[in-house]
Amino acid sequence: MNGKIEVRRLDDGELSAWDALVADSVQGTVFHTSDWLLRTAASLNQNPIILGCYEDEELIGGCSLLQPKQYKWLKVTSSIAMLTPYGGVVVGSIESTKRRELELQNNKVIAAIQEYLTQQRFDYVNLINSPGLQDIRPFTQNGWNSKVYYTYILPINENLFDKISKNARRSIRKAQKLGIDVMQHFDPELYWELTTDTFRKHKSPPPFSKEHLVSMLNMIRDKNIGEMWIAKTSSEEIAAAEIILKDTKNIYRWSAASLKEHLGSGAVSLLLWEIFNDIRDRDYTSINLMAGNTAHLSTFIASYNPDLVPYYGVELQRIKYRILKGLKSILS
Repeated sequence: MNGKIEVRRLDDGELSAWDALVADSVQGTVFHTSDWLLRTAASLNQNPIILGCYEDEELIGGCSLLQPKQYKWLKVTSSIAMLTPYGGVVVGSIESTKRRELELQNNKVIAAIQEYLTQQRFDYVNLINSPGLQDIRPFTQNGWNSKVYYTYILPINENLFDKISKNARRSIRKAQKLGIDVMQHFDPELYWELTTDTFRKHKSPPPFSKEHLVSMLNMIRDKNIGEMWIAKTSSEEIAAAEIILKDTKNIYRWSAASLKEHLGSGAVSLLLWEIFNDIRDRDYTSINLMAGNTAHLSTFIASYNPDLVPYYGVELQRIKYRILKGLKSILS
């Protein structure tokens, strides 16, 4: 295929093709899916933008974006939002395993997306891409700024218990001796209560509203793309909870919350351990544990001996954005 790539915003009738592309692509995640984007946009009062790249009438790539409505003087867009850690570029898979052909496919999709965003005269574009997009040279070679982020990917295998740290194993055994019980139980109101307690430990409110969290949790349950797991004490108190998401390729530790008074019980460690065992039984080979960009979270997750994996953000700032950003800095 050597036709010119056409980039356009997808309409409702093309969303099933988009979701099929996301499911097939190395870069595609649950956060790229139309269900996730549309619910996020509705909950946060933003405009969803799903760009499709067509070559000879075949959808070969695209980009997921959200556009805030509150900016009067700036046209801005981003692939992320509260509770949406990444999105951005998706490139369709091709049969070739040759490096040159894979790079050419990647480059032409990104070039087409860049050209479209330029034509649309966005003042600011922020793309935080998934770990599946490891080559961002087409952006940086064209003047975009870049930033490295990190996540933790834990391979799930039979020898997992022997590979995690002694402290993690000790915490798991402690929770088992204390009679901590782990189970699936989906309760958005309960999860919000645990979330507020978690942030209270750090003397700050949650960075997202209850309405947004509950809206996303309801969609997760309705679309069957995730689960809520809880750890209960022997006295039936909820000690901790985890929300995991799933797509055709991966499992994600999307959110976690716990009560301060039970932090020393090992409940969180046992909860994660039981989730790992369940994942293995379902034939997933790894879990994305997130938490690579926050120091106190990284310290805990690193005790499970996961792989540290980079993912990349790219940013385009036009002159109007830079001027207004500079004025805001001066005035503040």
